[in-house]
Amino acid sequence: MEANSGQIDVKIRRVFHRDKFRLGLFFPFSNALKQEAKTLGATYSKTHHCWYLEDKNETIEKIKHAFKDKAWLDYREINGLLSPSEEKHFKIAYKARISNYKMPQAVASAEKPVSTLRVPDEYKETLLIRRYSQSTVNTYSGMFLKFMRYVHPKHPKDVSEEEIKKYMNNLVQANQVSQSTHNQAINAIKFYYEHVLGLEKKKYWLDRPRKEEKLPRIISEQDVARMIGSTTNVKHQMIIAMLYSTGMRRSELTNLRIQDIDIDRAQINIRGAKGKKDRVTILSKHMASAIHRYLDLYHPKYWFLENPKRTKYSDNSVGKVVKDMSKRVNLADVTPHVLRHSFATHLMDNGTDVKIIQALLGHKSLETTQIYTHVTNRNLAGIINPLDRIIDSNTTPTRLIGDDQ
Repeated sequence: MEANSGQIDVKIRRVFHRDKFRLGLFFPFSNALKQEAKTLGATYSKTHHCWYLEDKNETIEKIKHAFKDKAWLDYREINGLLSPSEEKHFKIAYKARISNYKMPQAVASAEKPVSTLRVPDEYKETLLIRRYSQSTVNTYSGMFLKFMRYVHPKHPKDVSEEEIKKYMNNLVQANQVSQSTHNQAINAIKFYYEHVLGLEKKKYWLDRPRKEEKLPRIISEQDVARMIGSTTNVKHQMIIAMLYSTGMRRSELTNLRIQDIDIDRAQINIRGAKGKKDRVTILSKHMASAIHRYLDLYHPKYWFLENPKRTKYSDNSVGKVVKDMSKRVNLADVTPHVLRHSFATHLMDNGTDVKIIQALLGHKSLETTQIYTHVTNRNLAGIINPLDRIIDSNTTPTRLIGDDQ
């Protein structure tokens, strides 16, 4: 049977009601959630069939607090009910609000010490309006804050293209950031100028780093087995087994709800993954009884992985479990993503079609998945090494020192 937490999805969608934009709460009839909505001061709209609140930044935080552990909040289509004209109207009204109120605050911040600088509210809000994930919001905000500190006391809108290029060169040459960090910094800065300030796209001062072609790191099936067998901690075993047997990213595992596990169909529904895409992946037949045992032992309420306080398990905690268990069996640099790479490569070793692996991993491009063709041993196993051909040949008797064959 499909595991079920019994909680209800509450969809948060923006509506235009009584000449104002509101945040609508859409959920099936529930006295408990209805009472929470009333406690927040929400009003019921017969027109939109939802409870609605004022569309303010602090309203989102109040909703999160009120519905915590009571419902699954879905923001993925926050502007999904707005018509094109309403969405355009919202953006115009939003920009007017920023120019009238927010921008003076941002300019004033330039007079403050660099340690007190904060990313402008309009930056984060624009990311959310454009439906970026919370993880991306956090990453971009952190990157942009570093840029703000570098150009301080200038306000970012007054920075020249030459200064931006100098900052990017400093990241690469002085700080020696990775290619991934370099790209994230570019995206964070471009987002501010192109989407917050509404300036035209400019590529010439933000050259992209050349793409590195690194092979994915994998471990053997025997190494996976040794990691799982290195502890009797059921939760730690579950983390390793789930990451390896499903190919999930660590954030997908920490965001996994109990109700997303369908044991009867031997599959897991991964919701709102990278790129806000849902997908389905496989569930090992040996995991069914292990999951039941885990649920009976730990009694998670909503998230599949929870802390003792019933809050969601952190990504860092998952990474630490993987690192500690790999050290126990003398494996170096094993991360959750190494287990994901190993899942894909071992499937390919056993003849699984690359397009199926692409779907299981949630890759947008088949080219991304095809990198595993470079590390699979499926095509290499049947190749006769030329040195073996020489040594095994009767016409050219040759033997290596120490070779007893």
